[in-house]
This record gives sequence, C-alpha cells and structure tokens, in this order.
Amino acid sequence: MRHRNKFLLFRVFRFRDTGAYGELYDFYISRIRRFIIFRVPSKEDADELAAEVFLRGWEYATSSLVNNPAALFYRIARNVIADYYRKRKIEVGVEEAEYKTDEHDLAEELSDQQDQQALIKLLREIREEYRDVLVMRFLDEMSIGEIAESLEKTTGSVRVLLHRAKKALQERAKK
Repeated sequence: MRHRNKFLLFRVFRFRDTGAYGELYDFYISRIRRFIIFRVPSKEDADELAAEVFLRGWEYATSSLVNNPAALFYRIARNVIADYYRKRKIEVGVEEAEYKTDEHDLAEELSDQQDQQALIKLLREIREEYRDVLVMRFLDEMSIGEIAESLEKTTGSVRVLLHRAKKALQERAKK
C-alpha cells in the first residue's frame, strides 16, 4: 500500500489528480483525525483541523514532490495543531518527569473499545511527544522508520521515546 500511496502522491504532483488525492484522503483521514483528537478539546475541532491538514496537504503536494505521504500528513497535522493553540493562546502543559516502570505491551489496551475514553484521558495527561509516538505506533500501526521520518528523528531516538512513552502511560494508568 505504501508504494501505491507514493504513486498517488506523484499523480497529485504531476497531474494535479483530484481522484488520486481523494484516495489518499480516504486512506489517511481516520488516522490523521485520531492523531488530532488526542490533542484538541473537542471532536468538532479535530474535524476542522483534519480538513485543514488535507487542504494544506493538497497545496504542498501539488507544488513539491513528496516521497512519504504519511510523513507529509503527520507533519502538517502537527503544524496545524500548533497553529490552533497559537491562535487561541492556549498553553499546552508538558510534563517533564520521566517514569520508571516495567515495560508492558500496550497493543491490547489501545485496541480495547471499552477503555477508549479512559485511554484518551490518559493520553492527554502525558507529554505531547509521548502521545504522538504512541498514537502513531499502536493506533496507526506505523513502523519505527515511518515514525522517525514523520517526527524528523532517528530510529534510535524513536525507540527510546516509545519506551519512555509506554512507561509514562503505565504510570498514569496506575494512579
């Protein structure tokens, strides 16, 4: 699918193909919306910001050749969220403490529908970069390499970040 998405993005760049962009939209909208919903106060805001991501994505994709559509959309989403808070002058609290707990597989927790609201609450309580890496890895099922490209970090730093994020989420869940 990754090669197909690259091909679609090439068609958008070369031919301004709205059909190809529509396919990319269909593939990524739920992922980007989910990424945003953990970072803003309401679902309505998340929907508006997701729409903005794809508008900016179209503008960028029609003017520049992009190799990784996931990295493009997640990078734009991060910028759109930053703009959202800048415009509203809302400060996002960032927790600086590191937590020490045993590592635990979170895949089951993240997919359990009954715990979804509790999980959203927990994710909003941890550091922004931890939240981002957990959502990308476990909800969007991105590889370490894809996450690294999206966040403009090395794969090693993403692995460390993911480990710390799991620890922080576990610590919050214990409270």
